[in-house]
Amino acid sequence: MPYAILRFQKKKSGGVTASYAHNERKKEAYKSNPDIDTSRKEENYHLVLPKQTYLREAKRMIAAAGCRTRKDSTVMVETLVTASPEFMNALPTPEQREYFQWVFDFISNKINRENIISATVHMDEKTPHMHLVFCPIVDGKNGKSLSAKAVLGNQAQLSKWQTEYHKVMSERWPELERGTPSLITKRKHIPQTLFKQAERLDKEIIAVETAINDIGLIGNAKKRETAIAVLHEWLPRAQYFTAKVNEVSGYIKELEKKEVETQDRINRAEERGEKSADRVVTGLQAQMAEIKQMLREERDRSDKLRRQCRNQESLISRIPYEQREKLIASIQKQKGDRNDDRR
Repeated sequence: MPYAILRFQKKKSGGVTASYAHNERKKEAYKSNPDIDTSRKEENYHLVLPKQTYLREAKRMIAAAGCRTRKDSTVMVETLVTASPEFMNALPTPEQREYFQWVFDFISNKINRENIISATVHMDEKTPHMHLVFCPIVDGKNGKSLSAKAVLGNQAQLSKWQTEYHKVMSERWPELERGTPSLITKRKHIPQTLFKQAERLDKEIIAVETAINDIGLIGNAKKRETAIAVLHEWLPRAQYFTAKVNEVSGYIKELEKKEVETQDRINRAEERGEKSADRVVTGLQAQMAEIKQMLREERDRSDKLRRQCRNQESLISRIPYEQREKLIASIQKQKGDRNDDRR
């Protein structure tokens, strides 16, 4: 089932420049994000074109509104807008544009339209999506103030944002489901960066297998040196990837714990048998359904990562023992030297 996706990220001054460079495609290359196809950059488009850099425009807005700021003030909110890949990629291009326009209108009705710095749609990645950024300036009794909290609120209010978003979008696209709110899960998603690391490691398999076959060669020093260099570069990244994937079990355990807690609350509410408990049970059962859905999805995502880990471990085990130990010792020494340099 496809999900309507809406995510917010608060940005202090230090993080605004990086968002600008990424969203407005100011870099010549994007080695850290292999999903970006630079040949399709011209397909990207704006619903709101920034007048200047994000940081300069945010500062201009803040100054014009007469807002007081602190060093750690949130000066910008970045909104990621998309839907499940299978849904979004199946839409004809005009309907994709319509989707983003509907979301733009929804957000514009929730915040002051004049506070939107940029709304840019990326068509040069695997799934079309929109980055809408705005300065969180609000009207109050004592004039305007800079307050992301007043716009986004707490977890309960963010959940309300998601509910309203789904209601609006499902009027046009009834097949869309509401995403699971963080109020329910109380945890982060499995980082998308892990899947990007997995893709990069996949692309290197042939080179690594060749290096493993060449590392034991006798009488061909050049091939052997090349093999050692390839493995010296690949091995620490493969080990780091495995270590990060092992942390994923924590995300799953948090959801499983929440599932048990929610079922206990349902049982207690049903035991009370009060009329008011019926509403509680109905709400908790809806939450339980969403938790179970999220568990299915995250377990599937986790399984994909773990299969990748097993592939890496299999490759590592094929490196001759003596050479493997030398590589590990060399890598550890290199890390130690870097740590010494930082002191």
